[in-house]
Amino acid sequence: MSIGTANRIRKAVVPAAGQGTRLYPLTKVQPKEMMPVGPYPAIDWVIQELAAAEITEILVITGPGKSAIEAHLDPQEGRLARADLPLWLTEFDSSRITIYFTRQNPPGGLGEAVACARQFVGDEDFVVALGDSVIISEQAAFTRRLLDAHQTSPAVATLGVQPIPPEKASSYGVIEVAEEAEGRLVISNVVEKPEPDQAPSKLAICGRYVFSPEIFAKLNDLQAGRGRELQLTDAIAALATSDRLVQAIPLAPEELRLDVGNLVSYSQAFVRGMLSHPAIAPSFREYLLRLAVHLQDSSQPDPDRTTTDPA
Repeated sequence: MSIGTANRIRKAVVPAAGQGTRLYPLTKVQPKEMMPVGPYPAIDWVIQELAAAEITEILVITGPGKSAIEAHLDPQEGRLARADLPLWLTEFDSSRITIYFTRQNPPGGLGEAVACARQFVGDEDFVVALGDSVIISEQAAFTRRLLDAHQTSPAVATLGVQPIPPEKASSYGVIEVAEEAEGRLVISNVVEKPEPDQAPSKLAICGRYVFSPEIFAKLNDLQAGRGRELQLTDAIAALATSDRLVQAIPLAPEELRLDVGNLVSYSQAFVRGMLSHPAIAPSFREYLLRLAVHLQDSSQPDPDRTTTDPA
């Protein structure tokens, strides 16, 4: 896709086939993408972000035991047309969004999941948004910023990235930065889940990508990598090391990625999701403050206990 093209990117792929074993027993039956982040399932936040970025066709890649996702996103149910969306989300007409489903069975890695979208994508550039990765923003949807950066450059891949503590590197795909210009980072390599002392930077991919169809040729050439799965980061690294422009856009300071990955990160995501909802946040924040006071000083009232007059 050429610089400044008028052809708007309209397709997105949402991988949602992972088994969520790090969230067991919560996800033994329930897909992790359906776990509530505040008042909405995680995948709802992702679909809303894509809609706010004017994506009109979405392919959700599911797997065994994920039928609840299809039922929830059934357009006949009208579940996307709600009047009580968080204020940061752009209003949209859900009737212009078409959601398709395909199944990755058995799941074989994120690279394999994206490869499943080859026929859906055709010759168009497209978005990949992980179904268990929520990004809260006070400005325009983060995906919208990625698209703007991608379509005004000759990049074949544009990645969303976030700063991480060094000790967390082994949980992420970490980028190596060649240069920085005008708020964009040129990527020379990507390493999947490196040990902290081998991480090329403190910037990790945050579950948002924009690709040209060139990614499929790299995926087709892949051998199974870490975890005996096809790693999307390996395909991105192949692009970056073949003199093709791969760039990254960092999350802004007011943007926050919530990860439905393990019990601790999920718990944090749920709380932050509740605090982002304008109707729920005030009373929920008050509750958290009272709970924090009680936990620091047990002589203070426990907000979950009600005292009654024995008379």
